[in-house]
Amino acid sequence: MEILVFAACFAIIAVASKQIGQSLVKTGLPLISGFLLTGIIAGPFVLGLIPSGAISNLRFVDEISLGFIAFSAGGELYINELKTRLKTIAWITICLVFCTFSLTGLTIFFVSGFIPFMKTMPVSAKIAVSILAGAILVARSPSSAIAIVNELRAKGPFTQIVLGVTMIMDVVVILLFAANSSVADALLSGLDFNFGFILLMVSEIGVSVFIGYLVSKIIFMILLLPVQKYLKTGFILLTGYLVFILSLRVRQATHDIFFVEVLLEPLLICMVAGFLVSNTSKIRKEFLKILYDVSLPVYVAFFTLTGASLSLDVLAEAWPVAITLFFTRAIAVFLGSFIGGTLAGNSLKDNSISWMAYITQAGVGLGLAKEVVVEFPEWGPSFAAIIISIIVLNQIIGPPLFKYAIKFMKEDHPVQNDRVGLAGRKPDDNKKDKNENRKII
Repeated sequence: MEILVFAACFAIIAVASKQIGQSLVKTGLPLISGFLLTGIIAGPFVLGLIPSGAISNLRFVDEISLGFIAFSAGGELYINELKTRLKTIAWITICLVFCTFSLTGLTIFFVSGFIPFMKTMPVSAKIAVSILAGAILVARSPSSAIAIVNELRAKGPFTQIVLGVTMIMDVVVILLFAANSSVADALLSGLDFNFGFILLMVSEIGVSVFIGYLVSKIIFMILLLPVQKYLKTGFILLTGYLVFILSLRVRQATHDIFFVEVLLEPLLICMVAGFLVSNTSKIRKEFLKILYDVSLPVYVAFFTLTGASLSLDVLAEAWPVAITLFFTRAIAVFLGSFIGGTLAGNSLKDNSISWMAYITQAGVGLGLAKEVVVEFPEWGPSFAAIIISIIVLNQIIGPPLFKYAIKFMKEDHPVQNDRVGLAGRKPDDNKKDKNENRKII
């Protein structure tokens, strides 16, 4: 009963969030900035309309939304459009990972004397903490990127490269964190490196990709059902939610039976499924149309709840270190995107502006920070407090920067009509597309 009350109250706040977001668009801010702002104001640290207890009870909203976002992200990765830009995507991804991991990790190590829980640590432990922080700060935010692209109806080479890099980075950061977690554990405990853990990690990714293939077949069958579109939409959202439930059940079962947690990455599963549906079936247009139609309510719910979940108390306590690392990461992102774009042969204009598209962080970074709390309980909470405060800054500042970058590159396609959702495209616009394979949701 309690969860129904929380859900009803949240629905009312989400309606207000939608109106506030659409009003703030007139100031030049992205829609999701309005949703985030509403969530912050309604959250436990300001008005308290969404208390901390409600946030945990509304976790299913996050899971349904993340499943949808991952389907959308995979659907946007259309090989026929990306194959001419794979070189650029590869170079930018490599350089972003190297620069962000190196600079942020080194910064954490050199400012460790100003971080209370690191002051008395031996050098090996400081290195362990530094590489974990560097790995987490590599993460991006597919959810925010997709939301901005949909809002602006953005389409073009710059947008496609940003989406490609952002999607791939999620896979890379999970691999990087898993490897560094094993190294950190060895440094802290004085044990040999546990390569068995890395083997388990690779197996988890392989199984996740295979399940993504199976989920794509389920979506394909849903789209072929002789039922109304709203039922197909509900079934697709339910499928994404069940992927998260499956991941949780597998993790719990393997922990209880084998004393080793097997983590099937739900975002990766849904992303693979969306990618396969978009690239291997003849129903891509219907799939993307369904995702378009449900995008506005999903993004309103997800980013309003994200705003309410932001730990403003943590930001208030850790702001000096957080601001230092925020600017360090921003510099690393600029260098990584500029060097990567230069190696790929992109223009100076592209290379000078592309860093703005990679600032935002959200779900994956938060999740990895919480994993550190579980794995290293002695100092994990203090570590997570600093990382989460950086993510809060990135999530607030990143979306407006990405919106500016798209507009600067002239890849936005504004709609002169009030009857437009977050995706920025009316349903009837699909009939006007000369090439459905280039359609953005």
